[in-house]
Amino acid sequence: NKMASLKRAIENKCKDCIYDESVKGSWRHQVEACSDKTCGLWEVRPVTIGTREANRTKRIEAVNV
Repeated sequence: NKMASLKRAIENKCKDCIYDESVKGSWRHQVEACSDKTCGLWEVRPVTIGTREANRTKRIEAVNV
């Protein structure tokens, strides 16, 4: 599946760029906390499930207003 491959490639690039095992938090937490908005992947970087659900709820609420 091309989408799964693309998602995996983005995850791997972000993880390779920022993840540090000696720093507290999972690789997703560290990637989510990335502040490099100049990165071409910043808008599509992996985030935690909690953040993904919160964003989905905000979008649904905005549509229903």
